[in-house]
Amino acid sequence: MTKTTASADGGAMPKIDRTALMTRAWAIFRQTYRYPEIKFSDIGRKCFAWALRQAWIEARAAAQLAALSATAKVDRIKVLETTIARADYIESGAQWKATTTACRDEIRRLRG
Repeated sequence: MTKTTASADGGAMPKIDRTALMTRAWAIFRQTYRYPEIKFSDIGRKCFAWALRQAWIEARAAAQLAALSATAKVDRIKVLETTIARADYIESGAQWKATTTACRDEIRRLRG
């Protein structure tokens, strides 16, 4: 099997630091499952696998955010602000809150 990865300039995702990824997975695992208060054998490998998947999701999101150009970020922020303005027409309070919170969180990530 050959390794075929494109350069970061070619539009491919940049490589992710696996050491930092595992460190983040352990942090998620400790925080979620109160490890080491509860023994690893009681928690199980499936729970750590879930924490590792969450760490990958965070790392991919950070890499995608870093790959966006400044104009793409500005355009995305405008779309999100329009979505927040139109969210006033959502009838369900819970759905309105979820929509506005998600949009504001993404705006913070884009500006940060």
